[in-house]
Amino acid sequence: MHFTTNAAALRRAELLAKILLVMKMIAFLMLTGLLQVSARGLSQKVTLSVKNASLLQVFPELSRQTGVSILYKEAFMKETAPVTFQVTGGSLQMVLELCTRNQPIQYKLENGNIVIRRKVAEVFQAAMPAKDTPRFTVSGKVVDEQGTPLSGATVLNKNTGKAVATRDDGGYRVGADIGDSIQFSFVGYLPHTVLFKEQLVMNAVLEAESGSMKDVAVVGFGRQKRISLIGAQSSIRTEDLKIPAANLTNAIAGRVAGVIGVQRSGEPGFDGSQIYIRGISTFTSSSPLVLVDGVQRTFNNIDPEDIASFTILKDASATAVYGVRGANGVILIETKRGKAGTPQVNLQLNQGITQFTRVPEFADGVTYLKTANEAYRNSNPNAMQLYSDEKIKATAEGTDPDLHPNVNWIKEMFNKHGYNRRANVNASGGSERATYYLSVGYYNETGLYKTDELAQYNSAIRFTRYNFTSNLSLKLFNNTKVDFGASGWISDANYPGRGAQDIWNAAYIMPPTIIPVRYSNGLIPQARGEEANPYDMLTQSGYINNTHSQLWSNIRVTQDMGNLVKGLSVYGMFSFDNYNYHQISRTKTVDTWFATNRDADGKLVFEQTRVGTSYLGYNRANSGSRQFYQEVAVNYNRSFGNGAHEVTGMVLYNQSDATDAFAADFISAIPNRYQGIAARATYGYKSRYLAEVNLGYNGSETFSKESRFGLFPSYGLGWVVSNEEFFRPLASSVQLLKFRGSYGIVGNSSIGGRRFAYISTVTQRDGYSFGRSSGNTYSGLDIGDYAVDVTWERAAKVNLGMELRSLRGALSLTVDFFMENRTGIFRQRGDLPNYTGILNAPFGNLGAVRNRGVDGTVTYNKQLARNLNFEMRGNFVWNRAIVKQDANALWPYPWQQVIGRRLGQRFGLTSLGLFESKEDIANSATQTGTIQPGDIKYKDLNGDGKIDNYDNGPIGSGSIPEIVYGFGPSFSWKGWSAGAWFKGISNVDIFLNGEGMQPFQKEGSRGNLFSNINDRWTPEGNNKRPWYPRLTYPSTSNSNYSSSDWWIKNGAFLRIQNVELSYTFSKKPWLRKLGMNNFRLYAIGYNVATFSSFKLWDVELGDGKGAQYPLLKTFSFGIDCRF
Repeated sequence: MHFTTNAAALRRAELLAKILLVMKMIAFLMLTGLLQVSARGLSQKVTLSVKNASLLQVFPELSRQTGVSILYKEAFMKETAPVTFQVTGGSLQMVLELCTRNQPIQYKLENGNIVIRRKVAEVFQAAMPAKDTPRFTVSGKVVDEQGTPLSGATVLNKNTGKAVATRDDGGYRVGADIGDSIQFSFVGYLPHTVLFKEQLVMNAVLEAESGSMKDVAVVGFGRQKRISLIGAQSSIRTEDLKIPAANLTNAIAGRVAGVIGVQRSGEPGFDGSQIYIRGISTFTSSSPLVLVDGVQRTFNNIDPEDIASFTILKDASATAVYGVRGANGVILIETKRGKAGTPQVNLQLNQGITQFTRVPEFADGVTYLKTANEAYRNSNPNAMQLYSDEKIKATAEGTDPDLHPNVNWIKEMFNKHGYNRRANVNASGGSERATYYLSVGYYNETGLYKTDELAQYNSAIRFTRYNFTSNLSLKLFNNTKVDFGASGWISDANYPGRGAQDIWNAAYIMPPTIIPVRYSNGLIPQARGEEANPYDMLTQSGYINNTHSQLWSNIRVTQDMGNLVKGLSVYGMFSFDNYNYHQISRTKTVDTWFATNRDADGKLVFEQTRVGTSYLGYNRANSGSRQFYQEVAVNYNRSFGNGAHEVTGMVLYNQSDATDAFAADFISAIPNRYQGIAARATYGYKSRYLAEVNLGYNGSETFSKESRFGLFPSYGLGWVVSNEEFFRPLASSVQLLKFRGSYGIVGNSSIGGRRFAYISTVTQRDGYSFGRSSGNTYSGLDIGDYAVDVTWERAAKVNLGMELRSLRGALSLTVDFFMENRTGIFRQRGDLPNYTGILNAPFGNLGAVRNRGVDGTVTYNKQLARNLNFEMRGNFVWNRAIVKQDANALWPYPWQQVIGRRLGQRFGLTSLGLFESKEDIANSATQTGTIQPGDIKYKDLNGDGKIDNYDNGPIGSGSIPEIVYGFGPSFSWKGWSAGAWFKGISNVDIFLNGEGMQPFQKEGSRGNLFSNINDRWTPEGNNKRPWYPRLTYPSTSNSNYSSSDWWIKNGAFLRIQNVELSYTFSKKPWLRKLGMNNFRLYAIGYNVATFSSFKLWDVELGDGKGAQYPLLKTFSFGIDCRF
């Protein structure tokens, strides 16, 4: 059988098919309302003919035709030569190249303006005479990092001086001879030069300059031009993440608008911060979703040297594509990748000294004994003195520390200094076909615990981590790219056999006068019936070794389908992650003794209080997990009408499967699965009017089939006012004015409680009574958990934002107002009366919270003098979450209600001061216990004449700050740079408990005393509001230590978080001899000083009594070498 075809007809059919396919895609995107912004091109067409014209005449005409401000100093212009050229419909970029070629000036796009500066240290040559017609014609395309064609880019043969502009599709043709240098450049992008070596096709990928209007921002499952963004998002400069600390979470709070973070411990390996995006809006998990290179992972242990970008997505428009995982915000981290060019090697080393930011100060032994006598006398006026004068005198003299110790447990247990050190070496480079980035990192930190040199093991705190990152990109074909990535870390940590909480609790409870640290004969002290010896717990309990390892791997294949449909591309990604944890505990106890007195010969008489173990014990624990992740996406990016209309679209499918590798039961062995579809479409008209729609349709295995999947849409609109024609007269004053707004619904599937709550559980229960005799008990079956048709939480979010850039780009301001209504929060019913017969109240999507607030960022840059630059940055966030429904029964009085109050609101008694006299007590509401002058007087809220639970009302602000802010200046002068960063929190308080508020609280009598114990009520004192009310012994004989606002203290602080000074050597002969491009020396101070009215312990540790490993301050010195 034979077939004949008409070639022309076939070509027409193929062309028609392509046109129809494009029209279908455009129709689909327009019908779904999916819109995106196009950056206002500085590739605007210019028509200009000049002959021997001064640049002082040319630049104003260019500004008039394009509306782009060109900033320069007239003194520079007097040094330039006249120009002659004729351009018809050329790009602004091309004309600027013609104006500055072979001139002592250069141009750069800064904050939307063209800035003209003098070239530095360069010898200018006269224009080279034109050569004969080149033998070769070179062609290709110029695109950005996302593969978008750059229309109007300049392609310059630097040897012949011939320049051409790229077409709408980014294509070009230019003549060249072997050995010619071809430069590709475009306003807002870094120029790229390639040597011609007979390769007739030369494609160029240009990298956007930081801060240019062509900047590309990372968004959910992709990238967008920054000018086109509608969603609320913030990013952190990667250099701000390079703090001298192991945990990356500690670098975020106060550094970026919208993020609230608090650090509750400084213990190496356990020193991460709690991070919340725009506060807490739920009773359940509020942790944000973290994606590293597109995969859900943790970021605590990433080496900051390997981070290319760090982005925070905050509103529904930015997070809706993540569906049931996006309600708490999203953190996107991308690791570094290689760039084509000569290999670059970077080496960084630093060494730091660490100290506690603040440790509690306890009263000395004499003060303790005298205060105990006073408290005992207050409780027992007619009793004998608790501690004799002889005991107090002996303690003060210190002649017999075995029987009359006076121990400062903090000084005896902890060193003054520790150390940390960091090292990283990375290399990158490659060609147009293959690029690579390789990195190896090391971090080591020692704790501040003391050790016993006689022990045959090491109980010191030590944390060591090794990081590696390897990213490889291969261009298999012109339209096919493959990215490989493998990274991970291994940590090894050593700790005492008892945990930090136990050790610090013992130090808080053990008074200074009971036992010494160690008896003079070497025996370990321990009083019978008393709290454990803190030094014994620290140095004699053995050791625990923890090993963690994490391996991340992924492969991504991207195929450009532009040969079928212009602007179309597809990619697929697969990743496998493996996590393992291994712990070995070698713990023990030692014999302890207590010296009761001395015999006639003056020798100590001991009684043994504990028989220890002879050997170190052994215990092992393991855990781990594995995760598989797949993702496939189709992307469309196309501009029409000479760039006036830009449309993008994305459709994506993804799924993940995480398995507990050491599951101990059937439920734990079931993988945690996630599956979904995401879609986005954007539209922009002349970078003025922006619109965007995002969709997430996904679900989790946790819920029943009927409630497993949900649709999460978001909608956004933007208006770049500064790009309007009517705004041009103000363009010199305001370079950018943009408004944006969004609304959407996102979900949270991390609702807590048990998995598979839609399935009832049945348990066997003993002890059912039957009949009149209580002895008639039977066993039976009972409903353990009731099946409820639960699903994810739903968060309806509204965001209104404004962006402003003024003062010729020196001042930038971004402000966002947000509101969120979180419904369907997973709660256990608290409104079921007992007579229903339900033993375990069921759970359900019952809670509701409303959160609102504002966050913002402001930046100011100024060149104060030649080579002297100044920058001031600041950010803030304020939020307040109000409970709308909590699934509990209503209280009898309105002041007891949780509904309508702040999430996390504290409740307790309201203090009115201290009782001043017996008459004052008689005329006040009745309080529990033996009440005397100097005790706390409480407000009788319900007026029934007695103080009880019905008088508990709202007190304080809560433990999570409502306001977090940060600001800092920086200066640079020639090779010098200096900067500082301040972090602050406000609208937060500390609720004291235990020894934090109650002297002698251990078993009603024992307990260490803070050094501020002198700030107390005494009969002869005049302080109406001392720290401590009347002391008693035991301290449980009155209601002074009931939950009340008396024990709530202001938790606000301002911390100097970072101070840095550095000097960079560059362009030095000795550097070239060593093969270096530059060499930097720097010194950093971290957590340098804290300003707060709260002085007992580091204020950021929060509620309680401060019995935690304190935060650390670090002074670090280092070098940074770039080869």
